[in-house]
Amino acid sequence: MVTDTLCDILVIGGGPAGSTAAYLLASEGYDVLLVDRSPFPRHKLCAGLLTWKSIELIRSIFHLSLAELVAEGLISCKTSDYRIFFQTSQIAGGSLDYPFHFVERSTYDQFWLQVAARAGARTLTGHAVCSIDSNSAIATLTNGTRIQAQTIIGADGATSFTRRSLFNGRRETRHWKNHLAMTLETRLDPVPGHTPHDAAALYFGFVPWGYAWSFPGRNGHTVGIANLWRKSRQPTGAAFSRFLTAAGLSDCPMLPLGSHPLPMGNYLDRPGFGRVLLVGDACGLADPLLGEGIYYAHRSAQIAAQSIIQCRPGSAALPDTYRRSLAGQLLGEFRWIKAFRNILHIGGVRMRYRDLMLLMRVAPKRLEAAVHGQIPFSRLIWPFKP
Repeated sequence: MVTDTLCDILVIGGGPAGSTAAYLLASEGYDVLLVDRSPFPRHKLCAGLLTWKSIELIRSIFHLSLAELVAEGLISCKTSDYRIFFQTSQIAGGSLDYPFHFVERSTYDQFWLQVAARAGARTLTGHAVCSIDSNSAIATLTNGTRIQAQTIIGADGATSFTRRSLFNGRRETRHWKNHLAMTLETRLDPVPGHTPHDAAALYFGFVPWGYAWSFPGRNGHTVGIANLWRKSRQPTGAAFSRFLTAAGLSDCPMLPLGSHPLPMGNYLDRPGFGRVLLVGDACGLADPLLGEGIYYAHRSAQIAAQSIIQCRPGSAALPDTYRRSLAGQLLGEFRWIKAFRNILHIGGVRMRYRDLMLLMRVAPKRLEAAVHGQIPFSRLIWPFKP
């Protein structure tokens, strides 16, 4: 039966960005409805990396310590060891002062959805949005339900229907496509003598713009490749096959390959139109160098929620308020990270990433601190910047 539903805030997408926004706004007493096209728990391709800044942000937003995240079963494993390769030649490695933590996204996403629900957000999963009117903030689901909100938050990933609706079906801009990586990822079953080392490893040199990785996990290693294919002009599948063969992993038992787009520098300068705001991957908010997305999902949702609380839902000032806050708190740093990435990759394959090798010899802890978010990337490129 077709029914109409009213709410203050409609959140489209139940990943970390959507659940964080729903939690924060429901905690302030707003009537929040979160919808997602998939039933939960759901499978989600993602390396699942949590850096220091991610752990600290979770503590700040949700008041949960690292020990509590471990007790909740969210942390699948951790490692302090890292290695960086040019193809199969190791160019750097060592031990991190603060370890990388890894999560299984199906468990991680379901947990935060439940946290949002306990804060008072209504959740509706298994139903996709098929139309959005950004001016009236009306969304229609595939089952015919019409939802009237004061503000809509699009948190529906890199292939966001919400984002595409804002452009009235027009094709994505060249900027968006040029900085959208294609990824291939799978999980290797543990095999003595063949399984990768228990370090977080990055492999450069298999594509001119991108990298391959091997990360440890609770149920085997996750291996994958990210390729800015419009810059590389190389097929991602062929590059991934070369990586597996060169690393001696091509004969390992593995799950079927999965593929998904990954924002790597295509963040939007205008993250909101009318009554709609975009957060997380839907706004291109992932690290332009390594593609880290979980931190920026939580953080951009926090900024969006703070903007809504400041302006009130449906306010005409809301899109500009959110744009200014996002620019001041995230996008400035993204430009520095993107500049560092360009320095790293331009001539990288030809020069065998010698600039990265030199940096890792001269200031390894400085780069480590930048990746973890303990210092800004701007201080890597311009060391005298305060």
